[in-house]
Amino acid sequence: MTALVVFDIEAVPDTEMARRLLGRPDDAPDAEIRRMLGERYARSGEDPATAFLKAPIYRIVSIAALYAKREDGGGPWTVTQIGSRSVGEKTEAELLLGFVKSLPVDGRGTGPILVTFGGNGFDLPLLRYRAFALGVPLPGLHGAGHRNYWHRFGSDHIDLCDVLSGYGGSTKPSLAEMAALANIPVKIGGVDGSQVEAYVAEGRLKEVADYCLTDVLATFCVFLRYEMVRGELKPAYFDASMDSLKAIVRRHLEQWPLLSAFLVAS
Repeated sequence: MTALVVFDIEAVPDTEMARRLLGRPDDAPDAEIRRMLGERYARSGEDPATAFLKAPIYRIVSIAALYAKREDGGGPWTVTQIGSRSVGEKTEAELLLGFVKSLPVDGRGTGPILVTFGGNGFDLPLLRYRAFALGVPLPGLHGAGHRNYWHRFGSDHIDLCDVLSGYGGSTKPSLAEMAALANIPVKIGGVDGSQVEAYVAEGRLKEVADYCLTDVLATFCVFLRYEMVRGELKPAYFDASMDSLKAIVRRHLEQWPLLSAFLVAS
């Protein structure tokens, strides 16, 4: 049996770390720190107030994941679990440890294939940076499961954004662009990554966690279609895999009503 875990992370600037980096006092306002970070890292034409920073500058506020499995010889993927947690429910260290401990290991000691969209550049290294910051051991990400998640061109971690662009040979697509190509629901409810900082500041962590989960399901749909296109998933198995996703969505509609959009995904 081969296990698969699709995951996504939402994060905001770590202002405590940034105060040390910038040499500012502990009582310096968060808004001032964010402005200084933006001025330091903003690219040409980018608004410093919302500029995307380097991965080590961020802390995790939510992790969402989808777990699936299929027979070693091939066949459809069966979705076994979906979930999303935020720092409104657990500490960041607990989120980090909980996610890594949730990665299934088979009887041979082999961990799952990881799937992300943009994970080589952000999500995966962020897990390591935050483990470093928090002093959290994560052997499950560093070879303990007989997987090398850090080999960019390997098959243990599939970063769809990287793979689809030929590892940067062409302009990298966004998840929204790939979803639009295949009529896959994405950014449901009008939330997108640019709003996460504001939502966290307003205490709207549940909405951030829900948004994170919708991106995970969209990423799984992109993965299935990519696998079908390259001949690794027969069309009938693609349909069965999508049916499995819809079945688990139906079981969780009361908890996550916004996931109903995936019931009409093709």
